[in-house]
Amino acid sequence: MCEQDKRYLPNSRECFVCGEENPAGLQSRFYVEDDLVKMPLTVRQEHCGYPGAVHGGVVAAALDECMGWAAALSIGRMCLTGEMTVRYINRVPVDDSLTVEAEVLRSHRRMVHARGRIVNAEGKIFAQSDGRFLPLSVDQTLAVDDALLHPEDGLRPFEQLRDEDRSRVNLETFWEK
Repeated sequence: MCEQDKRYLPNSRECFVCGEENPAGLQSRFYVEDDLVKMPLTVRQEHCGYPGAVHGGVVAAALDECMGWAAALSIGRMCLTGEMTVRYINRVPVDDSLTVEAEVLRSHRRMVHARGRIVNAEGKIFAQSDGRFLPLSVDQTLAVDDALLHPEDGLRPFEQLRDEDRSRVNLETFWEK
């Protein structure tokens, strides 16, 4: 898969996982490739619980964010984590070849079930997670979207909601006249 096949998602300034301006964070970028939401897991020693081993909370945060984006794309709304479990299979090393991947197992109007994993370039699984995600309202999703940074050539996953919201407002204005 070449770089062109990656479709990048918005990110934020402050988020621990994807915040461009968070010096303590992972500063990662989410993208869609092969029907999965992915992100490179690039960690520094300050993200470790002990030398050479990524802290379990950092592992959980990366899995949570990646699954959250998978859930959001499947339902067309930003989501909150309702429940999440993590299975730590192998010590997660400080290794540039790690990728977090997430997919949706089931998606309903009121809840999305997603699965994530951290793998290296050879496909070895270091951690796996399952989560249930609850969608935000249209207004809440658009408020979050307004605060995100959108790459020029990236995905705008909530643009349809914005268009529907404008249509609703225009229709309401029409009926008021």
